[in-house]
Amino acid sequence: MGHGRESKASLRERARPFGADLLFFVFAMVLIVTWVVATPRWAVPDETVHVFKAFGTAHRQLLGHEIVTDPPTPSNFRRFDGPIELGVGDLRCYFYKPNVPAGCDVGADPNLVSSAARYPPYYYALVGGGARLVGESTNVHAYRVASALLCSVGLVIAFALIRRSKSRRLTPLILVTLTPMALYMMCSVNPNATEIAGFIMIWAMVVRLCTDDELSKNMTLAMSATAAALVLSRPISAVWLVCLAAVVMIAVDPQRRREFFRWPYLVRLVVPLAISVLASIVWLNYAKFEVGNEQVASAMPLGEVLRFSIEQWPEYYRQTIGVLGWLDTRLPTVTYVGWSVALALVAAIHLIRSTARNWLTLAALVAAWLVLPLAINAFTAADAGLTFQGRYSLPILAGLVFLPMLDVRHRQWIAPTNTLMYAALAFVSIAEVAGFWQMLRRFSVGANGKIWLSGDLGWSPGVPPMLLVVLNAMMMIALCVAMVAVCRSKESLHPKSSHDVAEDIDHEVS
Repeated sequence: MGHGRESKASLRERARPFGADLLFFVFAMVLIVTWVVATPRWAVPDETVHVFKAFGTAHRQLLGHEIVTDPPTPSNFRRFDGPIELGVGDLRCYFYKPNVPAGCDVGADPNLVSSAARYPPYYYALVGGGARLVGESTNVHAYRVASALLCSVGLVIAFALIRRSKSRRLTPLILVTLTPMALYMMCSVNPNATEIAGFIMIWAMVVRLCTDDELSKNMTLAMSATAAALVLSRPISAVWLVCLAAVVMIAVDPQRRREFFRWPYLVRLVVPLAISVLASIVWLNYAKFEVGNEQVASAMPLGEVLRFSIEQWPEYYRQTIGVLGWLDTRLPTVTYVGWSVALALVAAIHLIRSTARNWLTLAALVAAWLVLPLAINAFTAADAGLTFQGRYSLPILAGLVFLPMLDVRHRQWIAPTNTLMYAALAFVSIAEVAGFWQMLRRFSVGANGKIWLSGDLGWSPGVPPMLLVVLNAMMMIALCVAMVAVCRSKESLHPKSSHDVAEDIDHEVS
């Protein structure tokens, strides 16, 4: 009898950590779903072309059909055969018009034309296949939920990895990565959504690889495989990965850095990525993908492109936090200020131990953030115009949140660290809810319409808007409270080394 009770208690003890992971997954998924429901279909940039591509991929139309027009249509634009229910109405009636509600969008064009037709099919197979599997191939929300599910899985893996690390007390900072723009992309159909969630997961794996007592071959392979999957679905992710690798090489302890270059680990790091890059090149050649689009190409000389990109730095930063719609919907000042303060608090946590390496790591990440728009715009200007948008920096923004976790010595400064972290969570919670409310307001009554969204509305999400606001706020609060409670619990999910124990004893004595 005693042995049976001990076995049951042991099972409950082993299951408890996974219960917390499941709780985080549910809260994160519901949070994203509030954005799914609150956003009109096609209201996210380029969502039409990605949904058509997902439908086509799930129905064995990998590349669609050529469009014959005079003058010729850009070669990346192709047509898919599909139901008129997926057709697009008159979106121009409210696009770039933030004071016009989304309800003016009526009718449907039966031509399913996509500029993403030649993109790699992997992300679209998962999203389109998910919608088809549940019999909802004509329901845009089914595609969105499938994409949101992929993003939520990435987020819960990041959560599980960090809360089992030496930096587990900083796990709640993961919420700072979920800017309104990140959630806006995660609620839509766009490979950029899973790219953002995937990079949050990769940064979490980096923390484990850099701070665990022993370098894990399995974790090394898992990180490389995740990075390879991102490159397969969105080849430009390779650029962000180069930035990530450069920052990590500065941040990591020199001894651990040397371990990365030992043969067993180097092979696991390089081979999956090399295979994905090769497979991407093969696909892009097979699909005859072209960067060029004469309709938006720019004749600006390189110097002007760089000057324009530098002048746009403040706007790119604002877009990283959130400029919604088709970059036509500014969020309330409290959202931009709140997130800026939260990011500053994260940087302060990172610099509590004011070492040269910490400063250099932060400088490298900020430099990558600033240089990316210059490099991307310089590369695409002549063929496809100035293509950079702030949301492309979200994988780098995520890195800022994980920088403090790479220095496990922050445990000696628990009190100020906790205070700064709780303040950051408070700021992002208020900022996210305010941004969500303004997004609903913009589509329901116009950006300058009434604030209390009830009664007559120009567009309704099908659920009372104020109920969605309350649910969104509840999920943000629930995520904050649950993550803080779990990560402050006394149970240890990551065994400490003798050095860690001695360090904690010294801290308690002091």
